[in-house]
Amino acid sequence: MTTRSTPWRHVRVIGGVAAIALALSGCTTAADAETDEPAANDSRTVSFVAAQMTATYFQVMQCGAEAAAEKYDVDLDWQGDANWDLATQTPLINAAVQSKPGGLVLVPTDPVGLIETVDNIVADGIPVITVDGSLDEPVEAQNIRTDNISAGALAADALAKSIDEEGTVLVIASFPGVAANAERVDGFAERMAEAYPNITVLPTEYSEADQATAAQIAAAAITDPNLKGIYTTLAPASAGAASAIQAAGRTGEVKLVAYDSDPSQVEDLKAGVYEALVAQDPYGLGYDSVERIAKMIDGDITADDLEYQEYVTAYIIDKDNADSEETQRYIYNPTC
Repeated sequence: MTTRSTPWRHVRVIGGVAAIALALSGCTTAADAETDEPAANDSRTVSFVAAQMTATYFQVMQCGAEAAAEKYDVDLDWQGDANWDLATQTPLINAAVQSKPGGLVLVPTDPVGLIETVDNIVADGIPVITVDGSLDEPVEAQNIRTDNISAGALAADALAKSIDEEGTVLVIASFPGVAANAERVDGFAERMAEAYPNITVLPTEYSEADQATAAQIAAAAITDPNLKGIYTTLAPASAGAASAIQAAGRTGEVKLVAYDSDPSQVEDLKAGVYEALVAQDPYGLGYDSVERIAKMIDGDITADDLEYQEYVTAYIIDKDNADSEETQRYIYNPTC
């Protein structure tokens, strides 16, 4: 992964592309269909369609994308939906593609529902890289995301250590069926089952990526005196669980290990609200994906040069390393 450096401030970012566009299924021309050859495209624009832009995680991803666009002299068309929702993300994808960019980076909100859409985009000669989430079929040039199975295992180790390897714990995830989030749950559950026989993992609860819903789930769960810990798989659920634990006066008693590392989460970690944070590298995801599209635009690489699956290792932040120099690049500071 690219090491984070001082972000560029004066990137050419193109925004506000109209959200209403023609269906992608009609984009491939008859000539393209006959030859199976991608259409020529001289555009130096990289379109980037993200999701849930209210989250600091994706704001940091945008910083990385802007830095790469500046370095490689491409225009960045950044589109970010406020929600994690296929229905609202699809018009943004369609609008971005209608401008015929040199390439597209996509945070896929649905692993099945976007397969045909991305396949059509690639057929029209626009290279696609997906980041953070994934598709159930490898129709794009590359997928870059956190190794969520191993990250879930790291979270299990941290939570098990904090409760002396015995007791009952709860997992609060986002939505059922979201592949990356399911991996975070599976990695955690598998590690608990393999290594910690005296820990009981309750059935997973789903917050629908909503902080208030997560807070309600956590508040109900911590009324059980046997509950020793909670593991949350995304920032809104983490914030919700933290607020519920604090409101109940059980900070430090109910141990909390959580995904993501917003600055407020790191401060709460230092205050004892969290035992550990599972940090990802959104800046690197934004930077590396735009860098690779830019290199394809310049003819330095082709899609065939890319290994389809690239995993990024997660990083555990705890009280012992929270102030270290290495840790700072994993804190989601959206200032760029």
